Amino acid sequence: MNVLKSIAVLGATAALITACGGGGSTGSAPPPVDNGSGSRTGTLAIFFSYGGVTVTAQGKSRAPAARTRRPQFITPGIQSLAIYDGTTLIYVANLSLAASQQFATVYANGAYTVSPGTCTNNPTSEVCTLSIRTTVGSHTIDLISYPAAQTAPANGGVPKFTGVISSEGEVVANVSSSVNSTASLTMLGVASNALLSGPDEAVYNSPVQFSYDVWDSTPLQILQPGAYDNGPVTISAVPSGVVTVSQPASFASPPPSPGPQSFTVTCTNPNGGSVSVVLQAGSHPNATYASGLAYSDANYSSGTLDSAQLSCDGQPAIAPITVQSHRLSPR
Repeated sequence: MNVLKSIAVLGATAALITACGGGGSTGSAPPPVDNGSGSRTGTLAIFFSYGGVTVTAQGKSRAPAARTRRPQFITPGIQSLAIYDGTTLIYVANLSLAASQQFATVYANGAYTVSPGTCTNNPTSEVCTLSIRTTVGSHTIDLISYPAAQTAPANGGVPKFTGVISSEGEVVANVSSSVNSTASLTMLGVASNALLSGPDEAVYNSPVQFSYDVWDSTPLQILQPGAYDNGPVTISAVPSGVVTVSQPASFASPPPSPGPQSFTVTCTNPNGGSVSVVLQAGSHPNATYASGLAYSDANYSSGTLDSAQLSCDGQPAIAPITVQSHRLSPR
């Protein structure tokens, strides 16, 4: 979600996933297959869902602090998807959710067989499926989404990923030749941008309120469950010594529902001054995932989400009052 996304990974076929609505399967697993090296294989089906809220601001246009947003389902803006088994890239596809063929393969690792399914939506989420045929045993699956389409290199190698990563997650799944296993994860939104609103001026020692939404790169507001993948989001004022920021000045978790969060700033320097109020997050994820292969600096924001200027008035001057007295002469 610039938005939170939940994913479940199941040791079953994609058709079986659709039939059971994303829950665990009680059917029998596909028969094991010898891949020629003596290793048995099984099918791992993945389904993932997205939900979101409308975001009307483009290019960080400002809006009043009291502005509200109403939840409304929209396509989350994901244009491509990369899947890893540990640090091994196994599949990259471009997504066109409105097309009849929604997955367009950009890269496929020959040691795996990936079969894209379909994506369907309801009023609150977008649900997609795909299946992976791989060896029996434990697999660490990483899923990374981008807001831009990817391009297959002319030599057929691994694509150079384009776009700031919008979300990612990891789950350990066991592929069995006889029992269908299940696992689930929550995709964590990568904080890339924000909309920060507040007053331009404040009087000395009088708190003022700022509101903000934190988005991923699609852009959608990031919501719970889970934490910011590159969090916490921190609030600071530069230079120091002019204002204080209400505590906590850092937020590890997104809000549970759509809408702005808020904090207060108080001008505390009697001489006044101007500050830049800044929202920041990490420029790289807190978890490593497959970072050695998937990420470059171009795949993450600078870490500065948004900023706003605030001018503080000085303490009002108090003019001295002189009282003159006169002694009365005796009569």
